Amino acid sequence: MTGMLSLIMNANNLFDFGVCAYNKIADKLIECDSQNRIPPEAESVICVVFPTNADAVFNDPNEVFRLRRVASQMLELTCIALRKAFSEYLFEWFLDDSPVPDVMTASLCGLGAVGDSGLLLTPQYGSFCFIGSIVTDLIIPETGDEITGCVHCKKCIERCPAAALSEQGGFDKEKCVKYVSSSECKNANSFLLRQGAAVKGCNICREVCPYNQKIGRANGHPFIKAATNPGSIYTSDGGYKPMGGLGQEKFRKLPDDF
Repeated sequence: MTGMLSLIMNANNLFDFGVCAYNKIADKLIECDSQNRIPPEAESVICVVFPTNADAVFNDPNEVFRLRRVASQMLELTCIALRKAFSEYLFEWFLDDSPVPDVMTASLCGLGAVGDSGLLLTPQYGSFCFIGSIVTDLIIPETGDEITGCVHCKKCIERCPAAALSEQGGFDKEKCVKYVSSSECKNANSFLLRQGAAVKGCNICREVCPYNQKIGRANGHPFIKAATNPGSIYTSDGGYKPMGGLGQEKFRKLPDDF
């Protein structure tokens, strides 16, 4: 069964994934509109890490949004394949409007550590990644043991201009948003917030994190190549093909929330 899972995930350019038991996160779910899509008798969570290009994170947020749209399409196609392979079970994917506490879940799956910044710190990509998940009522062997932490160098806490991070652990979203939307934030990408698009942070916590000083570029990663290659099944003339019955109109309406 795990061999078939890997085969299906890899066929859809999803290579960095792990599994944890649903009951480990069941009492930590985030309230949102999509919560009712979780299978009633959920057993497992498949967590997927998608790398991003560091240059895009700092200089071209639209590229990051586009990668997230392609990731949504890959997750949809993967669920279609999983439903065919395991027809007696339910599979529902989540990315942006997600009830799954992604960072905690990814760490439980053995994919990385939870940083003092609240970000997932992966050995391959540092915190230059985002997370998707698939919840299913199929019991799948777990790939991780417990949540691991960062090196606690406190650089992100000390350098956070919004004082949104604390040594006790925790991220104050309100303080972060208030700072990013203020004139104090000199980050060129903060204009997205004022335009009503996705909130884009100042990224100082990423800049100073030691995990991010030793990582390589993700340009050659199969996900990045599939998402940016004009000839791939995921792109066509800079747009998106309506794959897997998702439909072009529905696909374009997928949320871009960070």
